[in-house]
Amino acid sequence: MDALLHRIEALPGGQRYAVTFRKPDGSEQTAVVHAADNEVDVAQASLPDGCTRGSEAFSATAAAVIAVERARTVVSPAGLLRDVDGGWDVGLGNIVLSAGDLPTCTAHGELVPASNSVYECAECGAQAEFG
Repeated sequence: MDALLHRIEALPGGQRYAVTFRKPDGSEQTAVVHAADNEVDVAQASLPDGCTRGSEAFSATAAAVIAVERARTVVSPAGLLRDVDGGWDVGLGNIVLSAGDLPTCTAHGELVPASNSVYECAECGAQAEFG
């Protein structure tokens, strides 16, 4: 396999990951992988050429995804940041957790409580559920 594992990114919903490979020409190819019970499931067609279920490259990639999944289940985050119903600010990366684990608008700073577990940016109205 000529492509190299470049990054593993957690997707919303748990146990799902975007696994990105970098090809020799600099382009990237991403496969969505589901990790559960120390196994991974992925559509073969989404993997780079030469990365088949029996290959060493697949075994190493699967082990890396499983390690990330284990780490996410062992470490409990201070709070979980989610999109509000019908919203997309967290998914788009407009709202992130700050170093102090506070919901923060990437353009305007810390969010303010709006109601229950919903926080909102006072300047642009971006929202997220936190907790």
